[in-house]
Amino acid sequence: MKRPWRVQLVVDRDLEYFRDVALGARRRAFESGRIEFADRWLPHELATGGIGALVRRDGVRGIVAAVHDAARESAFAAIGVPVVNISNSPLAPRLPVVTQDDHEVGRLAAEHLLALGLRSFAFWGQAGGARYSEERRAGFMEALAAAGVRREAVWAGAARGGEGDPREYRRMVEAVARLPRPAGVFAVLDSLALALMRAGREAGRRVPEDLAVLGAGDDDFFVEFERTPLSSVRLPARRVGYEAAVLLEKLIARGAAASRPGRGVFVALPGARVVARRSTETPGGGDPLVARAVAWMRERPGARVAEVARACGVARSGLQRRFLAALGHGLLEERRRARLARAEALLAQTDAKLATVAAEAGYPSAQRLAADLRRAHGCTPGEWRRRSGGRAGGAPPESEAAGG
Repeated sequence: MKRPWRVQLVVDRDLEYFRDVALGARRRAFESGRIEFADRWLPHELATGGIGALVRRDGVRGIVAAVHDAARESAFAAIGVPVVNISNSPLAPRLPVVTQDDHEVGRLAAEHLLALGLRSFAFWGQAGGARYSEERRAGFMEALAAAGVRREAVWAGAARGGEGDPREYRRMVEAVARLPRPAGVFAVLDSLALALMRAGREAGRRVPEDLAVLGAGDDDFFVEFERTPLSSVRLPARRVGYEAAVLLEKLIARGAAASRPGRGVFVALPGARVVARRSTETPGGGDPLVARAVAWMRERPGARVAEVARACGVARSGLQRRFLAALGHGLLEERRRARLARAEALLAQTDAKLATVAAEAGYPSAQRLAADLRRAHGCTPGEWRRRSGGRAGGAPPESEAAGG
């Protein structure tokens, strides 16, 4: 067997997203045997020496890196070995990119807030033209428009300064104070979402009763840091790392230099999902009875609609009317959503067999679950598990590899 190519990871290991990317890339290396990762370059080495010198010293044949700006892109493109970028910040990337589908991230955020029965929305992005922010905004706005939300009902803002800028925070407080109650807010980063929650409290807004806040990244530190746990869109980071390593293998095999293959190579992977926590627990669209019924259904997704009405002490017909008025959909649709949400979580978080997942999620059969998942996401349960980085999902087969 040929000796594996030595490659390198250049990512910020302080952030959970990039740690997961690194784990996904290393998993590919273990499975394929075609690449091996060199010992990491230390911060002082990257700061004092050129990247090219480190590549030559360690015999590195390719790099997976998080490259966020044009100047750093130029530095990596000049070193003469393939570099795969796992950052979706550059608007016109020069290097090959493997990242998540950020348009999907925005769409999922909108669908989650719409399902709460909200009618007013806000978006808080990242100023400066970051591509991920623009794509998440586009997906968010398009999904709201498709649901009939008028553009004037959506307020949009962007972070112009750093988190330590008091003027930036004051602008957040003023913006949140102008929002109608209740409102759903999507922030493109978990850190921005936490700041918005704090700004909301200062503006006299209760979270989640007046302000439902959703972030993106689902970083364990951020989502559990504040007194109100943060709902967030979980990104398929491990799959990003895995597919970035697959693409890097292909580029090395072709003998491609870093500056040649980048333009036009942009892989946006699906598989993001919303992880709901207290910051968006506002089911019912302002109707406390509907909120109670939704919570009951989420705890018992297999329950029949008649049982839900009986538990709430009202007639089914009356509860149906209140669901339609508050959420825009009926009891059967809410039960379908509750079942699907439970099944998605079980597929992503456990290695249980499909029949077991279906039963625990309240489905009458695995076939019904598979049909529901295909209608919602256009994929099989196995594909959903792989997209989500599920414990039993395994790696994508070679035919699904990025960049092929």
